[in-house]
Amino acid sequence: MKNSLLYKRLLSVAFLLLVLAACADASSSEGDEGSSDEDGGELQESKLITNWFAQPEHGGNYAALEQGMYEDEGLDMEIEPGGPQVSTTQMVAAGEADFGYTQGEDILNARNKGIPLVAIGAIFQESPYVFISHADAGVEDFEDLSGKTVITAPGVGYWEYIKEDYDLEGVKEISYTGELSKFIDNPDAVTQGYVTSEPHVLEKEGVETNALPIHDSGFQPYSNVIFTTEKMIEENPEKVQAFMDATHSGWEYYRENSEDVQSFLQEYNPDLTEELMTYGAEAQEELIFGGEAEEHGFGYMSEERWSTLQEQMLELEIITNEEDPSNYYTTEFLSLEE
Repeated sequence: MKNSLLYKRLLSVAFLLLVLAACADASSSEGDEGSSDEDGGELQESKLITNWFAQPEHGGNYAALEQGMYEDEGLDMEIEPGGPQVSTTQMVAAGEADFGYTQGEDILNARNKGIPLVAIGAIFQESPYVFISHADAGVEDFEDLSGKTVITAPGVGYWEYIKEDYDLEGVKEISYTGELSKFIDNPDAVTQGYVTSEPHVLEKEGVETNALPIHDSGFQPYSNVIFTTEKMIEENPEKVQAFMDATHSGWEYYRENSEDVQSFLQEYNPDLTEELMTYGAEAQEELIFGGEAEEHGFGYMSEERWSTLQEQMLELEIITNEEDPSNYYTTEFLSLEE
């Protein structure tokens, strides 16, 4: 009797061990599947901070986020919209975001202050910035800005360049805040703006305008430059590559399917209208995918353009330090055509 009881207990223990082993194997298998990406690794947290509230100018990044392209590249991506009081260069430099959007000249301004930022791609081959005047104000070229009230960001590189290169006189300067009433109420005023936005907004207000592309002035920095830090490139180049690959895919998707991304953009910026988003997507097409990007590929940047910008900023005494362009820009993370 005792031997029979012992035998039954041993069978029970053996069965319990088999069950526990099976559960452990299943748990391990499920854990591996649920916590890994397609390459078998954990998703890396990452953040992009843009240079303004969500707009069509950032459409490709939001498309990549909505379509899961960042996740496909192993990134748990967050996009944080910028704004008038947000310095993307400072936030990325401080490690509060991995990547940011800014203007080309801001990269050189940061480098001049000892902040080791590096441009890794340019969304806009030509700047979307324009000077907007009333249609009957007689502003056909930059020389015509003399004697006008110009609403623009103080100290911005293109304005300093235009004032000097075109010998402007008698200009009354007003700081740009993004609000258009001062321009609308003054027929002699000229305001900075984005060709993808303000002309459409003003037309809806019944204001007829002309627009001078800043790029045509001769001051030609890349715009909506994607940047990160030297440290990020040195310590985690795989993350930079993953971000740029997904960003490229997102912009190609947005190029063909911008209307599909509109509702997602509105989640980040409810003030956007479908009409404005459609207008912006169409207006920026050539600025992003035309020019040298048409020949070389999305995001292209050249040493010649960066060197010229540095020379202009040195001549204007906006910066004082001269560097090898390879220190502050790289195309190694772009998929370029030879």
